[in-house]
Amino acid sequence: MKKLILSFGLLLILLQIAAQEIKSFKTSDGETLYFRTIGKGPRFILLSGGPGFGADGLKVWADSLSGDFECILFHQRGTGLSSNVKLDSSTINLKRAVQDLDDLRKNLGLEKLTLCGHSWGGMLAQAYASTFPDNTEKIVLINPGGPDMSFWPVFFNDNIPMRRFPAERDSLEFWNNQPDSEISIFKRGLFFVLPYFYDHEIGLKKMPPMMKLSPFNERMNNLMLKDLYLNYNLNSRLGNYENRCIIIRSRQDIIPAEAICQIKELLPQAEIITIERSGHFPHLEQPDEFYRILREVL
Repeated sequence: MKKLILSFGLLLILLQIAAQEIKSFKTSDGETLYFRTIGKGPRFILLSGGPGFGADGLKVWADSLSGDFECILFHQRGTGLSSNVKLDSSTINLKRAVQDLDDLRKNLGLEKLTLCGHSWGGMLAQAYASTFPDNTEKIVLINPGGPDMSFWPVFFNDNIPMRRFPAERDSLEFWNNQPDSEISIFKRGLFFVLPYFYDHEIGLKKMPPMMKLSPFNERMNNLMLKDLYLNYNLNSRLGNYENRCIIIRSRQDIIPAEAICQIKELLPQAEIITIERSGHFPHLEQPDEFYRILREVL
């Protein structure tokens, strides 16, 4: 019996490994970018946030959904497996990021894409749907930024500092004043991101393994944000997209609710689903509800 159980367990592991595969494709400007496929079923593309975080931070999403879908974890240019690329303003910008997605679509042989984006990934999904509305089947936006950068000063300058506890401010200041090292950089990131959580204790417990799984590329972040301030304004184009849009928003998200209202004004067909008692990472604070909703809307 023990041998039978062991054999069955080994078979399950082998089947899981077989269902995961790292692939690459050439972009229209000649770079090689990577993506990971997990599961079997209808395909959709997962877009990570930041900008600057690799897609492996969303692998837990793909693992949860892999029994029903083929989840494509796209490592955006300059992140994760796609980090070994030229990084400057000519390669890291909104226009190039949107084109990379369409190059991926062509590589996959898909007529239309279903995009599921978290935070910045939701902004990228909106940008793609604005540029290629006929190539977009559905967009699922989880705590996204709005259709322009008007939300950013409130998000970055007000909401984040307001939600940082005094002891966390002291810790962040301390680590910011330490010389750069693996530990100081890690601690800066940890104490910076705690206000993103409704429950900061959950953040302290669950963010460290997430940060190690998905390292942050600060240079990619800086380059993309600089371009977004100049070029991210979808107000005249997002309305061209007429297919389904689902917005999953945490009630206590740090991104102001006005950003969601702006999307809804441009996409009247958008469906808004709210998750209670959760911050920016609902899969960490309300995982059962989040995955149930995500599975239903996909």
